[in-house]
Amino acid sequence: MILINSDIIGRELFESPVRGTTEILSISIVGIVFLQLGHTLMSGKITRSDMVIDNLLAFRPRIGHALQCIFHLGGAVLLGIIFWGSIDLFTDAIAIQEYVGAVGDFTAPTWPVRLLILIGSAATAIQFLLLAGRDLRIALGRQP
Repeated sequence: MILINSDIIGRELFESPVRGTTEILSISIVGIVFLQLGHTLMSGKITRSDMVIDNLLAFRPRIGHALQCIFHLGGAVLLGIIFWGSIDLFTDAIAIQEYVGAVGDFTAPTWPVRLLILIGSAATAIQFLLLAGRDLRIALGRQP
């Protein structure tokens, strides 16, 4: 918010915007999403359709937890694929010194954001696996 407001004030009052605002914001949004993804999942705030699963959890809890276990395993696989696919992007960004912006005006390296994608996807995949394990134990009747 400080960066955006500084850019607006700079444009309006001094006719000189803050250089790189667009580039910084565009890459930071991706980093923010991946950093909060694991916590969002852990706190139960991730977007999903709960109509069927909530009814199953209320009236057939073992079946509901078995279905939820499958959902969580699918999420772990998906985030594992994102992690695996992002490794080469991260190493390439370092090797070729990839950046956003325009040389002579503003440049920022992309590898820090690519690292955040790796960290966030790994953390979220682990959280999915932990939730799948909990649901499996409940579905098998080993945990109340």
